[in-house]
Amino acid sequence: MGKYLVTGGAGYVGSVVAAHLLEAGHQVTVLDDLSTGFAAGVPEGAEFVRGRIQDAGEVLD
Repeated sequence: MGKYLVTGGAGYVGSVVAAHLLEAGHQVTVLDDLSTGFAAGVPEGAEFVRGRIQDAGEVLD
């Protein structure tokens, strides 16, 4: 099992990628500032962090 960070995971493409990773048994963190995505689009089971890729250090610590 791996750990993945999906940036833009509240948008369509990112949420589909996150869902597939979760289905494969991986741990998923979604990072999105919700400027174009929707929190409701984050798949169940993924950790959601509201922020920008420039702030990813907060997630990676």
